[in-house]
This record gives sequence, structure tokens and C-alpha cells, in this order.
Amino acid sequence: MTDEIVIEAYENKDREECIRLLAATFPGTSDEETFKWRFESEGRLYPIILCAKHHGEIVSFNSWIPWEFAYGKKTYLGYQSGESATHAAYRGKGIFKKVVRHADQVAHQRGIDFFFGFPNSLSYHSFIKSGYRPVETYRYALRLPRPFGKRKHAGMGGLARQWHFEDAMLMQDDRITPMVTRLYGKWRYDNNPKGYEVHVYEEDGSHAVFVLLRCIRKGIPEALLLDCQLTNYNDLFVEHAFRHIDTAFSRRVCYIRTFFSGNTDRGRALRKYFPICVKGKYQILIVKNISDSLDSNIIYNTNNWDLMPHCVDWL
Repeated sequence: MTDEIVIEAYENKDREECIRLLAATFPGTSDEETFKWRFESEGRLYPIILCAKHHGEIVSFNSWIPWEFAYGKKTYLGYQSGESATHAAYRGKGIFKKVVRHADQVAHQRGIDFFFGFPNSLSYHSFIKSGYRPVETYRYALRLPRPFGKRKHAGMGGLARQWHFEDAMLMQDDRITPMVTRLYGKWRYDNNPKGYEVHVYEEDGSHAVFVLLRCIRKGIPEALLLDCQLTNYNDLFVEHAFRHIDTAFSRRVCYIRTFFSGNTDRGRALRKYFPICVKGKYQILIVKNISDSLDSNIIYNTNNWDLMPHCVDWL
């Protein structure tokens, strides 16, 4: 059967069939609105979308989403393995291996520097067999928001209607980190159908931006902290910023959950405010170097990355 499978680039005529396959594979979480946001947003680099077809019928959908990264003074183009779905009758037939080989060819043609992803337990070994390497395991940590009375500091905070920063606020020195620009914020947060909350705290010219998503997990209200951008790592400023978040969420959720790179300035600041480690809950970062000009010693080094949950495209 594998010899009869043809890998083709996605075309507009495939749209409805792909949406149906994704919706059937991920009921309740994948729909036309999400498809439009993820793959058809204006101003975004074009994703890699590959369809595996058997006698003209789409039996597998695979995608890679573009992300711009900064490392030192250089920028790199990384594509994250995104939504993928295979019809139940065609799983375990070697389709994924063929798709990955085709994706590698496309990446070389487009000048993509690397692939990365956060696979689930079912797809992890398939990615590893296809040349991806595990780089870091990000374990979730919790914060129990505490209610505060009248604030005793001069800062001001509130819920922002949209992401409004001109350029990346946070550029970790010598860390591979996403370019958090105005365009990125508009796509990732403002236009996302999930409905994120962007909270901004300001004090004496310093800013803290928190992006959170409220949801119900196993019957318990929680908030997922997707991103935290800080222009100042002063202990008192960070404490005041988290007091703002505690005040905003203490009556709405039982806990705030996140993950972060612990060996960065931001990670060291966050560790103090997320002291509870969640056993058995983690995301594994896998990476595949595509570019001949990108040093593998850089891209596969755990200490060179600075990521948070906003880098996981399905969160």
C-alpha cells in the first residue's frame, strides 16, 4: 500500500477534506476557525503542508508552522511540527517516514534552518527515527495565586485589549528564543480563537507582560501562563508584577501552570514564583538541523534555548 501513497503539497482544493480529517482526529479542538488562524493568517510566512493521498483521497495531513528565532545578533527560521492527522486505516503503514523525507526537501528549497516540535507520546519515536533529536524536557511548575488587598506599590497593571509592543521585548543574551514582535503578537494572541488574556504591568518605566489562557482541566479551573516578557529582573519589580497577576486570578482559578528554561535570567526569576513541580507533566523539545550553515553544537545544546508554552503551537 505504501508504494501507492503519493505525497503532495497542499492546495486550496484540498481545504475542506483536510478540515474534515483534522476534525475527525481531534474532535472539539480542530475546526475551520482554527485552521484559518493557523494556516491562512495574513502577513505570516507560508507553512509547509503536505497531504498523503491514496487513489486521490487524502489519508494523511501533516504541517510545519514558521517561527522566527533570534540567537545573539542573528535570526534563524525554524518550522514547528504542527497539526498532523492520519486516517485510522492508514496508520502504521510508513506514511510518516515518506512525509518527513518530502518535508526535508522542501526545507532545503526554502532555506529553512531547522525543524522543531513538542511531540506527544504516540509520535515521539517516529520523529526520532526520522532524524530529530531530543534537546530538552520542560517540566510544568505551578503557582497558587494569593489574594492581595490594596497594593502598596506605585505600579499600574491591567488587561490589555491587544498586544501592543513594537518589537521583541525580551532578547536573552546568547539564547535561541522566538522573535516576539508586534506581528507575532497579533497572530499568536490577538487573532487566536482560543481567547488569551494579555496582562500588562508597568512600574517606573519597567514593563511586564503576561499572556494567560483560562481553562478547565479535569474539572478544575486553571490558568496556563504562555508567555512572560520582562524588561527588568529586579526582585522587587518582579514581585510587584506577580502580585498583579495574583490579584487578577486568585478568585478565578485554583492554580497557574507554566514551564520555562531554568538557566536564563527569566527562568531564574520565574522559578521563585512557580515552586511546585508537577510530576509526570512535561513537554519534550525535539530539533532537527536542516541548514549546513547552522552549527549543530548550538542547535542541539540544551543551554542555548529559552522557551515557554507559547512556543507550543497547539496550546
